[in-house]
Amino acid sequence: MLTDARLRKLKGKPVEKRYELSDANGLSVRITPAGMIVFQFRYQFNGKPRRMTLGQYDEVSLKEAREAVVSAKKILGTGKDPIIAREMQLDKQRSSPTVEACIKSWLESAPARRLVKHDHWERALNRHVVSQVGSMIVEDMEVKHWEPVFARMRENGAETFAGEILSRMKTIFSYCIRTGMIRFNPVSELRVVDVGKRVRTGKRVFNDKEIGAFWSAVESSTITEQNKLLLKLLLLTACRGVEMRLARKKEFDLDEKIWYVPESSSKTREPFERGLSNEAVQLLKKAFALYPDFQQVFPPAAKKEDRPMAAGVLLNLAAQLRDDLDIPHWSIHDLRRTAKTKMSELGILPHISEKVLGHKLAGVLAVYDQHAYIKEQQEAAERLANHIQSCVGSVSP
Repeated sequence: MLTDARLRKLKGKPVEKRYELSDANGLSVRITPAGMIVFQFRYQFNGKPRRMTLGQYDEVSLKEAREAVVSAKKILGTGKDPIIAREMQLDKQRSSPTVEACIKSWLESAPARRLVKHDHWERALNRHVVSQVGSMIVEDMEVKHWEPVFARMRENGAETFAGEILSRMKTIFSYCIRTGMIRFNPVSELRVVDVGKRVRTGKRVFNDKEIGAFWSAVESSTITEQNKLLLKLLLLTACRGVEMRLARKKEFDLDEKIWYVPESSSKTREPFERGLSNEAVQLLKKAFALYPDFQQVFPPAAKKEDRPMAAGVLLNLAAQLRDDLDIPHWSIHDLRRTAKTKMSELGILPHISEKVLGHKLAGVLAVYDQHAYIKEQQEAAERLANHIQSCVGSVSP
């Protein structure tokens, strides 16, 4: 029988030629001329001799080598070759997708590519998930492995976004199950309330005084001219922030006062036409003139490159204006909600204001009424623009 004391004496001592020492149950060690000690398990499978390497003595202890032999003999007792069984297990581990691999697969999928906020989710997932657990094997994970991911977000005050990340990861793992990458969803048992807070549907609407205050604050702020135009246009057109951020000059017919929003910028992934007011057309002309050689309407203000500005710019603009505005708890999306509400107050029919917003009509209207209502949209946008200007010109319009 081998002992640790004997192996320690032999380890690293050069010898003239390779030789072997036996232990028990088929375990032995092979000692090389350089003094390297390697554990091996000798056995027969289908009548043929086999030798399974278990590892070097400095990496595997004598006790661990004996335990490995016991495990190998159990596999042998089931009629399987321990060497082949180990290779299959290692191959399975090598081919088992990591969290990062699942995220990459989903980001390259057709459903993800259709998302308007694809770049946003790619950055968010890499920052909050891949950096923490990206290298972990999905099918080896337990719920406890995800707690640090969401705990870090909560500590940074992003409780609501933690819930959004959880929902997105459920979508990603469900996609990977459907495509055969993995067999189970490691976060399926978690709920949003377990990791953060639910997203609350916004109801904030500016009153007339706040509309005037917002417009005046934009005028007097120190933000760049293009960002001033951007913020005003968000209110005048009732568009989504991403639609204006990604807008290209070729989408606009300023003479006809029409904005042809492409499917790539549309949340519904269907193109639509938006009627514009005269005020919006004038502001767009000013924006076009800022970068006459660019195709992008609102490129990055600092770098002056012909590409869309970053998604975070809109959030930063709102943060800058909050210090100058006595309007509590407002966000950029409140401008869109305000425009919709004011159009209703002005007596504009709901299906017209829905067209201005780029929403799909409900029920059978969505199937049978394919009219764009451009003239009616333009009239609605004009009435909204006039009301905004009245708010700007009067404390109590």
